[in-house]
Amino acid sequence: MIYVFDASFIGASIIPDEKNFRVDKIRADIGEEEEITVPQQFWYEIANIFRNLIRQSSYTGDEVIQLFPHLTAIRLETDFETGASYSQKLLRFCNDYNLSSYDAAYLELADRKNAALCTFDKALQTAAKKHGVMVL
Repeated sequence: MIYVFDASFIGASIIPDEKNFRVDKIRADIGEEEEITVPQQFWYEIANIFRNLIRQSSYTGDEVIQLFPHLTAIRLETDFETGASYSQKLLRFCNDYNLSSYDAAYLELADRKNAALCTFDKALQTAAKKHGVMVL
């Protein structure tokens, strides 16, 4: 099986204050041969989440840096789909489901790869279910 993880799901996996037992269960059930993939923008989003942890004084810079080994241990594969036709697909998802282009990228990737989408974003969950994408 293929899984698409979004930034909210990863945050709940590696940020101590956001830990969620559902994430740990899902991750434990994923076999070594199964693929976990993210769109390219995931890396910008996770960097922004980490930046906000520091700005909100939730964590120091050193504490945030210590989260990176946990992130790399997840063995995420990055999808590099780009270009005008890709942007058109994203726009369709945005318009059909009232999503941001960032959320549409996760839905498009899960749809294209016939993957299960792992997210805590309610609007993205609703859109995925309407589109026929499995949500965990």
